Amino acid sequence: MKKLIILLFVTVFYTNVMAQDLHSYADTANYLIHQIENKKSLFVSQPLSVMMDSLKISPVEAITAAMRKEDFGKELGLYFNWQDNFNRKHFIVVLFDSVPPYTTLFPVFYPAIGQGGSLQSILSVYRPLIIKDVLVKDYTDDEPVNPDVHY
Repeated sequence: MKKLIILLFVTVFYTNVMAQDLHSYADTANYLIHQIENKKSLFVSQPLSVMMDSLKISPVEAITAAMRKEDFGKELGLYFNWQDNFNRKHFIVVLFDSVPPYTTLFPVFYPAIGQGGSLQSILSVYRPLIIKDVLVKDYTDDEPVNPDVHY
């Protein structure tokens, strides 16, 4: 009987945690869509600091990628959770026309071999830079499609 009660408790607890995760996922997705993407006119042509100061959620990671050194850092990906699964990941991409040179940015993102730069050091370089565009992940590609995410 004791095992049955423990099993029931664990099942109820797990179900509750999964339900909260689903709602927080949808809440974050809706926030990024409606408060960032749909209002990006408030951020375009402004320093990144304007958008960062208005965020009600904090990014946990920042990345960039480019095939050419001339383009390194012109796209800044801001991630809002640690999910490895792309279908559960929250992110925005911020585009810039002008960024510091590769020789300045690369050591900020990769201070040592195999070591990533800290979020704070990356954002400190980007905060004064002027935003060209802001793109939010397309949640319609998530599988399964989350019915709680509204565009």
